[in-house]
Amino acid sequence: MKSKTLLLRILAIWVIWGSILSPAQSLQSLPTIEIKRGPAGNPSLRRVPGGQPQKPAAAAQAKPIAQPPPVQPSGTGERPPAIVEKFQIPNSISSVTRAQIDRQVNVVDTEDALKYMPSLAVRKRFNGDTQAPLQTRTWSFNSPARSLVYVDDLLISNLMSNETLTGAPRWGVVSPEEIERIDFLYGPYSAQYPGNSMGGVLLITTRTPEKLEISVRNTTSVQDFSLYGTSRAFTTNATNFFIGDRVNDFAWSLSGNWLGGAQPPQIMVVAQPTNTYPYPGAFFALNRFGLPAQVLGSAGGLDGNQLSGRFKASYDLSRDVRATYSVGLWSNDGTSRPENYLTLGHVPYFGPSPLPSPPGLGPVAFLTFGSGYFRTQEKLLTNSAAIKSNSGGLFDFELSGSNFSVLQFDQISPFSAAYPYGGYTSNGKDLRFGGTYWSLLDLKGILRPSIDALKDHNLSFGLHGDQVHFSNPVYLTTNWPAGMFSSYGVTATRSSGTTRTQALWFQDAWSINPETKLTLGLRAETWKGSDGLTQTIGNLTSTGLPANLSLQRLAPSYQPVTSYARLSPKASFERALAPDWSIAGNIGVANRFPTPRELYGLNSAVTSGFDVIPNPTLRPEVALTKEIVFKHDRQGGGTIRASFFDEEVRDAMIAQTAPLAGTSQLSLTVKNVERVRNSGVELAINKDNFFLEGLELAASATWVKSRVISFPGWSPSVAWPRSLSELLRNPGNMDFWCYSVAGKNLPYVPEWKANLVATYRPDDQWSFTFGARYQSNMSTTFSNNDFVHNVYQSLDGFFVADVKARLKLDQSTALDFGIDNIGNYKYFIVNPMPQRTFYLALSHQIGGNSALTRTAP
Repeated sequence: MKSKTLLLRILAIWVIWGSILSPAQSLQSLPTIEIKRGPAGNPSLRRVPGGQPQKPAAAAQAKPIAQPPPVQPSGTGERPPAIVEKFQIPNSISSVTRAQIDRQVNVVDTEDALKYMPSLAVRKRFNGDTQAPLQTRTWSFNSPARSLVYVDDLLISNLMSNETLTGAPRWGVVSPEEIERIDFLYGPYSAQYPGNSMGGVLLITTRTPEKLEISVRNTTSVQDFSLYGTSRAFTTNATNFFIGDRVNDFAWSLSGNWLGGAQPPQIMVVAQPTNTYPYPGAFFALNRFGLPAQVLGSAGGLDGNQLSGRFKASYDLSRDVRATYSVGLWSNDGTSRPENYLTLGHVPYFGPSPLPSPPGLGPVAFLTFGSGYFRTQEKLLTNSAAIKSNSGGLFDFELSGSNFSVLQFDQISPFSAAYPYGGYTSNGKDLRFGGTYWSLLDLKGILRPSIDALKDHNLSFGLHGDQVHFSNPVYLTTNWPAGMFSSYGVTATRSSGTTRTQALWFQDAWSINPETKLTLGLRAETWKGSDGLTQTIGNLTSTGLPANLSLQRLAPSYQPVTSYARLSPKASFERALAPDWSIAGNIGVANRFPTPRELYGLNSAVTSGFDVIPNPTLRPEVALTKEIVFKHDRQGGGTIRASFFDEEVRDAMIAQTAPLAGTSQLSLTVKNVERVRNSGVELAINKDNFFLEGLELAASATWVKSRVISFPGWSPSVAWPRSLSELLRNPGNMDFWCYSVAGKNLPYVPEWKANLVATYRPDDQWSFTFGARYQSNMSTTFSNNDFVHNVYQSLDGFFVADVKARLKLDQSTALDFGIDNIGNYKYFIVNPMPQRTFYLALSHQIGGNSALTRTAP
């Protein structure tokens, strides 16, 4: 409580000082995509084909239409992104630019750039993490399908599923060196985005050169990691490059990234609560429910390489129309080798021995050791194309399409650790996701009528279509390093399915007067889930052989087809109270339809560590979201924004742990929770020259009360035990006492979050940055009974501090040194999170101009 009170006092002092201090000149403006606001509130700077940017002739300009200034510009206090002004999007916005990223953040991966944005966080466990979901204001890391991430016109959100293992955005397809700016739109208040935007929409804009431009950056990071029996330094190296040019109307760029090195372990191999034998080399620990959980070893520390490349081209078909195309390829090859902490005569072992025998480790530990010894190979292909006009006149249009394809995903591993003396079984498994894809097509239009009755209206509309397909067989193999070459084609489990969405949307942004705007929107959608297929072979022996193989178990089950049609109305009212004060009220309905894996996903405990049961009868969840925003802009730099928000979700699709029918074996299945609610306050502030010339400060704090209102379908994961020994044999989530979860906190949602970043630039050469991130404890269960923290699989609160120093050696070269988690705070968000990490980076740029402003259709 003391830390929370202190935080609120600091924020209160800032609000007071922000109101009385004299305005300061901004030291850093948003680069690269500046849209000059004409009378119609649209770009007035155009590129003449074959020449330099020019202003259009007066005859070509649209009839002036009075528009108020944007009431909710970006969190930096500068102009919003191009798409926000073009389509008059009413959402609250937070932004970060390439220049800010360079001087404030220790960057290895693209998602690092979000580190200090208000209410946002990414569960990045190590460099190159492919399971790094985005946390938003009201939803946490286990809800990646409740937010959207775009790179230009390419959707990189993985809407195949809504869980951390397979649903995280694929950040690696865009190189950090390619980023120009990042903008986050809070809430589902724009009609052009689907219900997945209930958490928000992240827009990553990449660089488009105006002349020859070459940049390269090399970053080396060293993590000083120590946890249980693993204690050593883990080093990675990342090399990023960007090269691009413009020749008359044609602009092109090529970017790429290589990341290689070793990562710390992510999986702890633990003994069952009933096994408390003091194995030599084991570490005594508790699980998140307070039961014994000896740590026997670790796994999941990848050692490998990631490569990515992306080509982007644009051509100005006319003064106002531009065509763009991009293609990208990303590959990953990594190996995980378990570390067995147990020793007998200084030799690792797995259980009973010829000497006086300790008890065996049990099948769960053996399977975890086996699954933790794997090799992963991935290849992703992305394509996106668009034609957009940007005349600022009567009518503009956009046509865009994109495809994201998983060319290869193979994860091969032995079935189990060998019993009893060590090693691994020759039989194994090959987990695959090849053939998974998602495709999008959008047609948008903007109408700016010049007739008197409609001259104050900005009318936008569009058609949308998408298709998402996943395929996930797990093959049994006889020689696991050979993968499918040693398979007879028998699958332990198989699941696949497809979802399709079609939508029509309309929005009217009505400028009632220069100080007032009313925005109304409506989105109509039809959705269909089909092609669902599941198959499981049933029980397997300890060596990975079918226990009761039959043709019936090899036959697939075809799941029912489901379809829904929904309407999502939106409304926003904005009012400028004074030249630097504004208020806005937003309300919107968001319908999120099930992802394919929520409907048809199937896993087996013997192949993945836990059972996942499909639920093809899921209903879409419906969110009613409200927000009131007060905003104060300090002329010359600095903003204060206070957002009061409330979100009520009916039929929320959330995974629940429950026993398999007729057994005590636990499984995970997605169910509709009748009603949940998230309410809270977000305060975000930033200011240049804060008390000191050259000092930039940005800070945010978010409080959320997240609770279950009604869940009549809830059931405990285990029945009331008849004895302590029975409970220890099958503890489940230790929730046998809980018969109702109404009023409980929603799993995975923290009550408090806060970020702060301060940068001091004494001159043009040096910059020094201090950053801090705070988050309170979370619960993993509906019953909120996981009271032990800082243990494997817990959801811990944390407070970590980062520093960075940047030296510009000359106009083209910069040297960076930084430390993340400088206090070496150790915490878990299910898996171990990064400990103290050192960064050293050298960057060089030839050509280009970061202050260049231009218009992008």
